[in-house]
Amino acid sequence: MKSETSAQPGRPRAFDTDVALERAMHVFWAKGYEGAALSDLTRAMRINRPSLYAAFGNKEQLFRKVLDRYMNGPLAFFQKALAARKARDVIEQIFLAPPTWRVTRELQRDAW
Repeated sequence: MKSETSAQPGRPRAFDTDVALERAMHVFWAKGYEGAALSDLTRAMRINRPSLYAAFGNKEQLFRKVLDRYMNGPLAFFQKALAARKARDVIEQIFLAPPTWRVTRELQRDAW
Protein backbone atom coordinates (compact mmCIF):
# COMPACT_ATOMS: atom_id res chain seq x y z
CA MET A 1 0.00 0.00 0.00
CA LYS A 2 1.34 3.46 -0.91
CA SER A 3 2.01 5.90 1.91
CA GLU A 4 0.15 9.21 1.93
CA THR A 5 3.22 11.07 3.11
CA SER A 6 6.26 11.11 0.90
CA ALA A 7 9.63 12.64 1.57
CA GLN A 8 10.34 15.97 -0.08
CA PRO A 9 13.18 15.76 -2.58
CA GLY A 10 16.22 17.97 -2.08
CA ARG A 11 17.58 19.64 1.01
CA PRO A 12 15.54 20.65 4.02
CA ARG A 13 14.29 24.23 4.02
CA ALA A 14 16.72 26.77 5.44
CA PHE A 15 13.91 29.01 6.69
CA ASP A 16 10.92 28.81 9.00
CA THR A 17 7.74 28.73 6.90
CA ASP A 18 5.67 30.21 9.74
CA VAL A 19 7.98 33.20 10.03
CA ALA A 20 8.03 33.61 6.24
CA LEU A 21 4.20 33.57 6.11
CA GLU A 22 4.02 36.12 8.92
CA ARG A 23 6.39 38.43 7.05
CA ALA A 24 4.44 37.97 3.80
CA MET A 25 1.24 38.85 5.66
CA HIS A 26 2.73 42.20 6.66
CA VAL A 27 3.79 42.95 3.09
CA PHE A 28 0.26 42.21 1.83
CA TRP A 29 -1.17 44.40 4.63
CA ALA A 30 1.10 47.29 3.70
CA LYS A 31 0.92 47.06 -0.09
CA GLY A 32 -2.15 45.00 -0.94
CA TYR A 33 -2.17 42.02 -3.27
CA GLU A 34 -1.55 43.96 -6.48
CA GLY A 35 1.04 46.27 -4.92
CA ALA A 36 3.10 43.49 -3.37
CA ALA A 37 5.78 42.59 -5.90
CA LEU A 38 7.57 39.26 -5.68
CA SER A 39 10.76 41.17 -4.90
CA ASP A 40 8.99 42.83 -1.93
CA LEU A 41 7.79 39.46 -0.69
CA THR A 42 11.08 37.62 -1.08
CA ARG A 43 13.00 40.49 0.57
CA ALA A 44 10.67 40.56 3.58
CA MET A 45 10.48 36.77 3.80
CA ARG A 46 14.29 36.54 3.46
CA ILE A 47 14.08 33.84 0.82
CA ASN A 48 14.74 33.68 -2.92
CA ARG A 49 12.13 33.18 -5.64
CA PRO A 50 12.80 29.47 -6.18
CA SER A 51 12.32 28.90 -2.43
CA LEU A 52 9.07 30.90 -2.47
CA TYR A 53 7.70 28.85 -5.37
CA ALA A 54 8.86 25.55 -3.87
CA ALA A 55 7.38 26.26 -0.44
CA PHE A 56 4.25 28.26 -1.24
CA GLY A 57 3.49 28.05 -4.96
CA ASN A 58 2.80 31.22 -6.90
CA LYS A 59 1.84 34.64 -5.52
CA GLU A 60 -1.87 33.80 -5.43
CA GLN A 61 -1.24 30.56 -3.54
CA LEU A 62 1.01 32.42 -1.09
CA PHE A 63 -1.73 35.02 -0.58
CA ARG A 64 -4.31 32.30 0.13
CA LYS A 65 -1.97 30.67 2.67
CA VAL A 66 -1.46 34.08 4.30
CA LEU A 67 -5.24 34.58 4.48
CA ASP A 68 -5.72 31.14 6.05
CA ARG A 69 -3.02 31.96 8.59
CA TYR A 70 -4.66 35.31 9.36
CA MET A 71 -8.13 33.80 9.77
CA ASN A 72 -6.83 31.03 12.05
CA GLY A 73 -4.40 33.29 13.90
CA PRO A 74 -4.99 36.97 14.60
CA LEU A 75 -8.70 36.87 13.67
CA ALA A 76 -9.53 33.60 15.42
CA PHE A 77 -10.59 35.39 18.59
CA PHE A 78 -13.51 36.98 16.68
CA GLN A 79 -15.09 33.58 16.07
CA LYS A 80 -14.73 32.72 19.73
CA ALA A 81 -16.18 36.08 20.77
CA LEU A 82 -19.15 35.81 18.41
CA ALA A 83 -20.04 32.44 19.94
CA ALA A 84 -20.75 34.06 23.32
CA ARG A 85 -24.37 33.91 24.47
CA LYS A 86 -24.72 37.57 25.48
CA ALA A 87 -24.00 40.68 23.43
CA ARG A 88 -22.10 42.16 26.36
CA ASP A 89 -19.81 39.10 26.43
CA VAL A 90 -19.20 39.42 22.68
CA ILE A 91 -18.19 43.07 23.06
CA GLU A 92 -16.01 42.39 26.09
CA GLN A 93 -14.19 39.55 24.37
CA ILE A 94 -13.55 41.61 21.24
CA PHE A 95 -12.35 44.73 23.02
CA LEU A 96 -10.53 43.03 25.87
CA ALA A 97 -8.89 40.28 23.82
CA PRO A 98 -5.11 40.12 23.88
CA PRO A 99 -3.65 42.24 21.08
CA THR A 100 -2.41 39.27 19.03
CA TRP A 101 -3.17 41.09 15.81
CA ARG A 102 -0.73 43.93 16.42
CA VAL A 103 2.29 44.21 14.21
CA THR A 104 5.55 43.71 16.05
CA ARG A 105 8.23 46.30 15.41
CA GLU A 106 10.62 43.69 14.00
CA LEU A 107 8.14 42.26 11.50
CA GLN A 108 6.95 45.73 10.52
CA ARG A 109 10.53 46.83 9.89
CA ASP A 110 11.32 43.66 7.92
CA ALA A 111 8.32 44.13 5.63
CA TRP A 112 9.82 47.29 4.13
